[in-house]
Amino acid sequence: MNELKFPEGFEEVECPAEKTILLIGNKWSLLIIRELILADRPLRYNELAKNLKKISSRTLSKKLKNMASYGIIKKTIIDDSPIKVEYTLTEKGRELYKVTQPMADWSKKWHKF
Repeated sequence: MNELKFPEGFEEVECPAEKTILLIGNKWSLLIIRELILADRPLRYNELAKNLKKISSRTLSKKLKNMASYGIIKKTIIDDSPIKVEYTLTEKGRELYKVTQPMADWSKKWHKF
């Protein structure tokens, strides 16, 4: 496995919640994680882009690259014609369900859908 690469200053952060926020505490990272959790299967780049209608290609690429470098997402290149790339959650990434589900429960309690 490649060496994990975290954001600058990550190692110096002492608060566990702050470390988590540094890694996934933005709109698109959480929504990408949500899509991979709900799919419960590998997703290709275009599937993620289609499901996340308003994300730019540049932002999606950047977020996927970052989360792969953090060990949250695994990028698999399938040597086919044409080459296929799939994204799945790692064990570390799947455990984020324990973070995202309480957020969804809280929202359901306090907001109308």
